Amino acid sequence: MEKTSVQPSQRILALDILRGMTIAGMILVNNPGTMQSYAPLQHAEWIGLTPTDLVFPFFMFIMGITTYLSLRKFKFEWSKACARKVLKRTFLLWLIGLAVTWLVMLFQGMENPHNAQLPFTERLYLSTDTFAHLRLLGVLPRLGICYGLSAVIALSVKQQYIPWIIAVIFIGYYILLECCNGFAHDSSNILAIVDHAILGPGHVYNADTPDPEGILSTLPALAHVLIGFCVGRSIMNLQDLNEKIERLFIFGALLTFSGFLLSYACPLSKKLWTPTFSLVTCGLASTLLALLTWLIDKKKHQDKLTRFFHVFGVNPLALFVLSDILLIPFGIILFNGSSIRVMIGEHILLPLLGIKAASLVWAVLFVLLNWCFGYMLYKKKIFIKL
Repeated sequence: MEKTSVQPSQRILALDILRGMTIAGMILVNNPGTMQSYAPLQHAEWIGLTPTDLVFPFFMFIMGITTYLSLRKFKFEWSKACARKVLKRTFLLWLIGLAVTWLVMLFQGMENPHNAQLPFTERLYLSTDTFAHLRLLGVLPRLGICYGLSAVIALSVKQQYIPWIIAVIFIGYYILLECCNGFAHDSSNILAIVDHAILGPGHVYNADTPDPEGILSTLPALAHVLIGFCVGRSIMNLQDLNEKIERLFIFGALLTFSGFLLSYACPLSKKLWTPTFSLVTCGLASTLLALLTWLIDKKKHQDKLTRFFHVFGVNPLALFVLSDILLIPFGIILFNGSSIRVMIGEHILLPLLGIKAASLVWAVLFVLLNWCFGYMLYKKKIFIKL
């Protein structure tokens, strides 16, 4: 990762705010305080859409826009500097994702009660040797893969052809789902079969169902990022802010309505990353970005709440990785048989608030903890980029 004290390039402030909202949302829903949480803070089990299902696709949509902004500096032409940047960011995202997963598994093994009676060196060896069960894909690897592939396409193909590439990916993926048992919620699903055959059952999220960030579902996720790229290309070439807002609203309405209409044939599913899921979530992200641009950049409603999300928005991936690392001292390492999360969430908050409210309060406190670290970077104008 690189540290720089240079201010980010001038662009729509609402873009950073929306990105900050998605990172805060991802940290919130990934770190509940108890075993149960409110329904809006849970992912849809298989088919359907909840507010929680929006945060990751919103971030990927924004990544598509920022990919356009990043590659525009190279005039969308291959060069050594451009290729080095694309490759570096792609593999860093993937490798950091693997490293964080391995680190969490290491501490889980060290705190496993089944290993408590073993000597320290043997316990450390068993906890370290988890590569046979290391998940190879996930949120950060998906971001890296989709960024790398979208950048290659943007640099290698005329941009007017990218919407056709998106259409081909979506249509081909839908045909695959329809013809190869792709909507089944079990190991007979073609997505699960491919994941198990290539990655192995020990390297996926769940051996009984398709990996939500699996191999084949990366294709529509790539198309998802390319939608963001096309939206970015369309609005960033406009000089007038009103025209940008208007176009974002138009894209949002078209994508959202088309996604919901097509969902009668192709259901919405984050775990499958169906084409309709991409259309609807990209449409909602574009609409929300239009609204925030109108409020923040046009009407200048910039207050403490805006600054709160801006802290997350200028160091998004660094704070997301930090939230996973902070899970180790707060959720895995045991003190007198309990983690800090259990001691606060279940022993203090649960008796006072009830199980679901306690879960929410802990999650909010965890978001605020990450914000405090982010604010220290923000105050010193340090922006950590991959």
